Amino acid sequence: MKTSRPLKLWALILVCVWGLTLPVAHGADVANKREIVQQARQAYYSLQRQGLLEFQTSVQPNWRLVLKEQLEKDPKSAEVALKLLNGIHFTLKFAHDGAVSVTHRADVAAPNPEAAKGFEQIFSGMEQAMSGFFDTWKPFMFTTPFPEVDSLYQLEDTGTEYVLTYKEGDTDVTTTMSKQLVIREMKIVSPTFISALRPQFTRSPQGLLLTGYDATYREPSGSGAVTLKVQIGYQDVSGLQLPGSLTLNGSYEGTPFNMEMAFKDYSVKNQPVAVPPDAAPKKP
Repeated sequence: MKTSRPLKLWALILVCVWGLTLPVAHGADVANKREIVQQARQAYYSLQRQGLLEFQTSVQPNWRLVLKEQLEKDPKSAEVALKLLNGIHFTLKFAHDGAVSVTHRADVAAPNPEAAKGFEQIFSGMEQAMSGFFDTWKPFMFTTPFPEVDSLYQLEDTGTEYVLTYKEGDTDVTTTMSKQLVIREMKIVSPTFISALRPQFTRSPQGLLLTGYDATYREPSGSGAVTLKVQIGYQDVSGLQLPGSLTLNGSYEGTPFNMEMAFKDYSVKNQPVAVPPDAAPKKP
């Protein structure tokens, strides 16, 4: 069984684009920048604040979507491949430190060396893709997309929005947000890539919830152009908002791709958290 080109692109793109660790905006700092950053940190949903320690879930890719072209061109062979793919089961663990690990099992062994090689590519691609996705999701949903209040950063008031800039290692990050503290765009510049992330949110009683984002990526030389559109659906698990579905569409150097995944059968470890009145999220 051969892995499809869309799957290979999907894994490559997620590894490249989603390795966004946060951490520079120019102009004069606003006088009360620490107060604004503190309010911003409290305005977003945080699973850590909600008491989440770790979780485990099964991940089911929509292989029929991955094999859409093959199903149209050679339905008989594609259905055979589809049966093998649907027999692969992935389990994802999100640890207390945000690290992600993916394990797998297959209902049947690969029928030949070619299929075995394809299985290994799929296993590796899924682990890299999930680690990459949660690297982007984690700052918005588990911890915070903002620097520590007492760390080094600049906050500029342009009159209509705030521009927050800071540096982490050799990576520069510029975050633009509305006066209601809703992030509109994050630009990341590192020695190996330049990207822009435009997140979308919905309001919840516990703060702004990340529901998707558009992203662009390129190497400093201008090559390796990637566009990505991600949509995240949530489900309530023990009172926590956790991913229920993931949809992504985009292109890699002009070649389009799309993928869907479902997250099911959660087990969650958390701890009760008493939220002091002054720590409640500010309404944007």
